[in-house]
Amino acid sequence: MQTLVCRWVIVTIAVLSINRSVVGQENVTRPITLENVEPSPAFAPDEPFAKVFSLERAARYLDTAALHWQKTHACTACHTMLPYLMARPALNAVVPQSGEVRRFFEEVVAGKREAMPNYTCNDVDGAVAIGVASAMALNDRWSTGKLHPLTRQALDRMWTLQRADGAWQWPFRDTPPLKLNEHHGVTLAAIAAGMAPDDYANTPAAAAGLAGVRRYMSTTKPTSLHQQAMLLWASVYVEGLLNADAKSEILSSLLEVQRSDGGWSLASLVDNTNDPSLDRVQAIQAKAERGYGTEFLAYVGRDRVYQSPLASDGYATGFVIFVARQAGLPGSGAF
Repeated sequence: MQTLVCRWVIVTIAVLSINRSVVGQENVTRPITLENVEPSPAFAPDEPFAKVFSLERAARYLDTAALHWQKTHACTACHTMLPYLMARPALNAVVPQSGEVRRFFEEVVAGKREAMPNYTCNDVDGAVAIGVASAMALNDRWSTGKLHPLTRQALDRMWTLQRADGAWQWPFRDTPPLKLNEHHGVTLAAIAAGMAPDDYANTPAAAAGLAGVRRYMSTTKPTSLHQQAMLLWASVYVEGLLNADAKSEILSSLLEVQRSDGGWSLASLVDNTNDPSLDRVQAIQAKAERGYGTEFLAYVGRDRVYQSPLASDGYATGFVIFVARQAGLPGSGAF
């Protein structure tokens, strides 16, 4: 399951980074739907590489993964449905989509179905509200360019769950970069409001909520490079989060951890051994392990220390390139 999720997210980030001028180069085919979707083929280590890059195959892969998940789980899962809804409009001219994932989210907002019916934990309300609102806001931005009434409703509801300190209730798990603390949710909420069409960020509800986001960020510093990158992305669309020097410093830090093969490693983005709030003994021991800094980096979790290999991976590479482009770094010759 982890391999499927990682590969699916890699393709999604790549789609987000696509230059819209290349869209439309392939023949339009009939959409994959809930009725005709089939499971993705099993993965194999000796799976051959494609001989040519195909936007059409990328689109159909995303459609298959998202619709099969919806058909079998009926869940807005953060690792599948949310990034799909954000990214899929980039490929509408290549392969039309059925629109069923979007309708699923609209039904969730309208109260016609549950977002995560099989999830029994009680700490996900804030995460669900932010995830649904952000996915729909970015989908609106890159599809119609207009704020749908249900998207506005989802965004407005998101603010009603914001705490006085500017953050939200957030599921704490040892699954970085998503669920380690509230920081990810706060930056994602800011991105949702800032990127929503029709000047949503200047509505009374959003203005008050974003004031809370700034308040939270003024007292809560990022503890990993991934959190810094999320904050950099948010600062592109929301004023008052970072000054010019801070933006430049984060961008430089991201470029500094580029690997010799041209990619980035998730290990470089989630290593948190310098977080002062952690058990310093564990952090020091993690850094003292043979191979730290050359073969792996570490994430100090709640129950154990996780070693992450320092090999380039698709998620980290796509994420850094996407954020860097959002922050204004030119695509040609930038890396």
